[in-house]
Amino acid sequence: MKRILKGLGLVLALVAGGYFVIYAHRALAGKDLSALLDNRVLVATASLTLLYTLSILTTAVAWARLLRAMRQPAGLARLLPILATTQFGKYLPGNVAQHIGRIALARGMGVQMSPALLSVAYELLLALVASAHIGALTLLWAPPAELLQLQITQYRVPLLIVVTVGALSALLLAPRIAIWLTRLRNPVREGVIAAPARLHLDPATVGSCYALYASSFVMIGYGLWLVAGSLTPAGVLMPGPVFFIGAFASSWILGFVAPGAPAGLGIREAMLSAWLSGVLPPVEVVLLVVALRIATTLGDLINFIWGSVFMFRQRDG
Repeated sequence: MKRILKGLGLVLALVAGGYFVIYAHRALAGKDLSALLDNRVLVATASLTLLYTLSILTTAVAWARLLRAMRQPAGLARLLPILATTQFGKYLPGNVAQHIGRIALARGMGVQMSPALLSVAYELLLALVASAHIGALTLLWAPPAELLQLQITQYRVPLLIVVTVGALSALLLAPRIAIWLTRLRNPVREGVIAAPARLHLDPATVGSCYALYASSFVMIGYGLWLVAGSLTPAGVLMPGPVFFIGAFASSWILGFVAPGAPAGLGIREAMLSAWLSGVLPPVEVVLLVVALRIATTLGDLINFIWGSVFMFRQRDG
């Protein structure tokens, strides 16, 4: 079953990637690509890279809070290099190597297996809720031009309330869902769910971690808006930061849930292109999507390098 899901994920990634390649070819055929080398664009892309690189800090702080809530050793100085180093594993086929590596390294610093597994489960669940919440809210608050023609946009306020209540309900249920999934995966092994009371999260931890994950999407979406502003020709109207934050969150969640797609490759590009196609000129859409992929790859590489250096120093010390 796992092989089938991974295979379907790879097929989906290839199809989405093919869509983006065709879209890019049509948009860029005979066009001047020197815009990416413009000073304003380079500065904006560097800002996006910096914001993406720094977003690892919010994830690390949230991970530390999750582990501390489960009474595990969770020094930020040790967790941050682990997270920075293992994130590069998402580029491997299967899109799970980063989680396996992080759990293994956390075990090496004294974290028990059950809390290590559950911390990742909590993180995935809360990040998914945060991205879905942001995507839905911004989609309703600042929808693409095509969606304005739909009748559903006339009921924005009730829909915003429903989405908010749904997100809050998911946050309250997050601890129970995470523990239920772990028990379902390990129905026989004893000791996998040792001391259940310690594996439940208090509301303050759930809320703060949700806010930290949401802030990551806000940071990267804001950086995307900066790059879009540097690419957009003078006189062309462009949506505000809220639109780009929602566009990134929506593309991230689809790339994440696709099994087997390395770092959401292809799927996120296709989704983001669909979001932006009616807002920006086709050439700017492709250049923006390419700039985002460059920024995220460079950011992960930077984190991998400094994280590896810090881990080797800690080991030698």
